[in-house]
Parts: sequence; C-alpha cells; structure tokens
Amino acid sequence: MAASCPNCGYDNPLGANFCSSCGDQLRAAADSETERITITELDAPVAPPQGAVLVVRTGSKRGSRIALDADQISIGRQEDSDIFLDDITVSRNHATLRRSASGFSVQDHGSLNGTYVNKKLVEGSELVDGDELQIGKFKLVYLELGAER
Repeated sequence: MAASCPNCGYDNPLGANFCSSCGDQLRAAADSETERITITELDAPVAPPQGAVLVVRTGSKRGSRIALDADQISIGRQEDSDIFLDDITVSRNHATLRRSASGFSVQDHGSLNGTYVNKKLVEGSELVDGDELQIGKFKLVYLELGAER
C-alpha cells in the first residue's frame, strides 16, 4: 500500500515523510483524510491516463491539477488565457506551453517577472517530468502521466 501525496497525487511508500515527486510534506496530510479525498475527487476527471498535467504547488489554487490537453496553451493574467493566473506578479500574456513529440516546452513572452524552470530564469525550455515551473508567485509542477517515478 502507498501514501498518496495530497499535493501532486504521487503514490509514495508507506512511512514516507515527504513526497518523492514534489517534496510536499506527507505526515500532516495523512491526518486530514477528508481533505485529501475531496481534492482527489475534484481533480480525478481533469486529466487523461496518458498526457501531462501541471499541479499548482503554491498560489491561490494550490493543489489544483491542470490538464495539458492542447498543442498550445497560453498562460497569463489576461482572463482569456488558457491558464488564467490572477495575480499582479503574472504578466497579461506571460508564457506559452507547446506540445512536441517529446512532451511540452515553455516559452516566456518577455514578461516583467520572468519564467523559471527549477529556479532558473529561462526564455524557453523543454519540460521534463517533475520540473517546477514558476510564473509570478505560482509554482507549478509538470508531471507526465504514465511516467516512471
């Protein structure tokens, strides 16, 4: 049996204190069974078994999963963005995610606060399973569904 992470859903070995995938603390969440079930039920239909998701690690929608189900996905503070991040630290047209044969890449659009992958400022970067994407104050973990962890 495994301990499912309430932040990213990764199944960790029993007795683990922190998630092997996203680093979130597991012990405190284990005491809150109801909250974990609620988040899982809300997020379960969002992502297909194969593909990729972004899990919001910090920001106003912490714990939410965003299915990456299009070839091009806009991210920004503009309300018609595919991924709408409502915070002043996010530019209106901040970045774009693009699907390729190997997965997704991110491209910054000259945003004021920049786009970071694993705490490094990037103009563009291929994303790898487990990468942390930071846009403004939002930290999003990129997960490839079906990937070995």
